[in-house]
Amino acid sequence: MTMGKALVGVPVVGNKTIRRSRAVTGRRSGTKVVAFAGADAISATAVRWILAAPTMYAIVSFNEYVTHRYYQHAEFNKTPWMQRLACFWTGEKEPPRADGGGHIEHHAETLDDMSLKTDPKWLNSTPAKMLEKSKYRGTAFEYDVTGLMVAQMIPTSVPILALMGFSLPAMAGLIFGATALHALVWNSLHPAMHGMDDIPLADGLNFPLWLGTALRKTPYYDWLYKNHTGHHVLSGRVNYNVCCPGMDHVLGTYVPEQEWAPKARMPAGAETRNPYPAGEYNARLLERLEKGMVEAELVGGVELETVIAA
Repeated sequence: MTMGKALVGVPVVGNKTIRRSRAVTGRRSGTKVVAFAGADAISATAVRWILAAPTMYAIVSFNEYVTHRYYQHAEFNKTPWMQRLACFWTGEKEPPRADGGGHIEHHAETLDDMSLKTDPKWLNSTPAKMLEKSKYRGTAFEYDVTGLMVAQMIPTSVPILALMGFSLPAMAGLIFGATALHALVWNSLHPAMHGMDDIPLADGLNFPLWLGTALRKTPYYDWLYKNHTGHHVLSGRVNYNVCCPGMDHVLGTYVPEQEWAPKARMPAGAETRNPYPAGEYNARLLERLEKGMVEAELVGGVELETVIAA
């Protein structure tokens, strides 16, 4: 039998065919690698953006807590390590003093049902006159305050967001978006619960009135309201988070309603008071002017004395 006959019927595969087959296989493998890489990139991006919401919430909660406790309540002045850190960054021998920006005076003005005092003794006091400089008596996040919040958010947010792989435009959007949402919640909650007028867009970020009114009926706002009431009842030493609860629970400064409620000294009008009586403060000033007193502000039949936290 000859070699030729032995190979009859056997397909002959040349070198060109083998190379072509390998090229096709290589292209298919490359396509699979690119596809897998693309899928991984999409998956990483999706996870990054899913984690963005809880991350920004935690950062806002932290910033809100630190600002409220250490600046507005001036605990910076009683915290040596913070003072040393401030001296290190500023190069000064003496640390700056935190004056609270009128927040301590706001506490002195607030009764335990969240209404604001209008009695002559209080209105003629030095702390009350300090609050006259503020259109909303220290209760609102006006645009200048929101700007300060943005400045505070940048150094605490950028390192974390950079580690998560966000671009600079994405970081800017997240920081501005989170700060704006915080201002919207604050302004739809805090001024009205203290009887001040609802904040118009000319003065600060706020939800449309219909949406703000609807949100005030939600369990979330109800919880925020009670939590902040406890903050006032216990003289501003607990429940520092106002819009973004979280850090109080982490640092052990959260006190639930069942613990603070028995210590409240509610004035006469507390039982019938609307929780969000926007415009109440100005209406009570007018009532006092006409009648000489505001019955709803009396505690045990008498006006409360002015008390300023040390």
